[in-house]
Amino acid sequence: MSLRARITLAAVLAVALCGAAAGAALLAAVERDGRTAVDRDLRARVAQIAPGRAGFGDGGFGGPGLGPRARGPERLLAGAGTFAQVTLGGQVVRQGDVPANAPPVPARDGFSTVRIGGAEWRSLTMSLPTRAGTVRLELLSSLAPVAARADNLRRLVLLVGLGALAVTALAAWGFTTLAVRPLGRLRAGAARVSGAEDLGTPLPDDEGPVEVRSLARALNEMLARLQASTATMERALHATRRFAADAGHELRTPLTGLRANLDALARNPDLEPAERGALVADMAAEQERIVHLLEGLQALTRGDAAEHLPREDVELADLVDAAVYAARRRHPGVTFELDDAIADAEVRGWDGGLRLLVDNLLDNAALHGRADGHVRVELARDGDALLVRVEDDGPGIAAADRDRLLEPFARGTGTTAPGTGLGLAIVAQQVALHAGELTLAESALGGLAVDIRLPATAVLALGGR
Repeated sequence: MSLRARITLAAVLAVALCGAAAGAALLAAVERDGRTAVDRDLRARVAQIAPGRAGFGDGGFGGPGLGPRARGPERLLAGAGTFAQVTLGGQVVRQGDVPANAPPVPARDGFSTVRIGGAEWRSLTMSLPTRAGTVRLELLSSLAPVAARADNLRRLVLLVGLGALAVTALAAWGFTTLAVRPLGRLRAGAARVSGAEDLGTPLPDDEGPVEVRSLARALNEMLARLQASTATMERALHATRRFAADAGHELRTPLTGLRANLDALARNPDLEPAERGALVADMAAEQERIVHLLEGLQALTRGDAAEHLPREDVELADLVDAAVYAARRRHPGVTFELDDAIADAEVRGWDGGLRLLVDNLLDNAALHGRADGHVRVELARDGDALLVRVEDDGPGIAAADRDRLLEPFARGTGTTAPGTGLGLAIVAQQVALHAGELTLAESALGGLAVDIRLPATAVLALGGR
């Protein structure tokens, strides 16, 4: 059943219940008023038959001792539906429109309702003292007129009620059609969302009643969450495809070299120790290159899925100090200088990603700088940002090549230093994930200067949101 049909049915049922209750109350009131009018008429007739009750006359109803004081009781009983009974000394006298099988006079005074021949009569019984003894007078009036008026009113209420229900159904259907029209527009908008590319199209949330607008806003929020989830999934799939493609492409050369060296060892079991040692050393270098390559690819892949990584407040100076200490052990011939001017300033982000960023900057400066050279690391405040500057004294990078070297697997022209070409790409990725800025420039030491600005003490969501 549609919403319009449900609302229409509910309105009709509500009107039917209210109409039934009101009709029942009206019929009860009409019947009560009719009985009250009959009771008043019975009192008036008794008052005329026996005025004052104490002076009841003789011969009024034709019985012994009921006289002319009754003043013509036949006239008081004129008209259908009224009769009287009088008992005196066991004798019953009836006058008026007496029905068949009339019951005897009740033994108790007052009003009562009796049924005679399937019809209801209203009865008033009184005890009247006379000179001949106590007379029992019962005056009865038919309730058929009251029942007829109630039946007529019942039919009228039924007809009016049925008409009111019909009008209510039509009005409810029409008004509900207008009321649910915004839902129709909302349904049409939702039907247009047939794929991930449609999730960015919002549904209209400025029309219709409050409930419809609230539903539209809730649906738009749901679509936004679905769009974000879909984007995250697509990035994860892209990262997976990229990892597989890059790994397959970049691992082919070192693995081929390893296979060639293994074949050479297999074909020449009697190689001189020096030649065998050279081959083994070459294979160890290729294995180390493969390990570094896989670590770099893994770092890029984790960065592509940054929404699922932990975020916290990180003291940048402590992180850089630990990274410099580790770099001194990895590159014992290089002099590392740290200038810290930010104290305990913090950034919001992924601790592992920030450490990866700094480690790659230091390794890149140590590997591509001058042999046994000098690397200077500076931490400073730059407005609302924290500045991390890493400089080396190597040959530097030409301005035309700087943007290209931020791409994965890109290497400088003529470089002979070992590496995978992923260092600056990982740095650029992590800077973007932490809503920072990356600048490559010429160093005062003669080589490359890398400036990174990260928002200080700002709660950032990884991914630049």
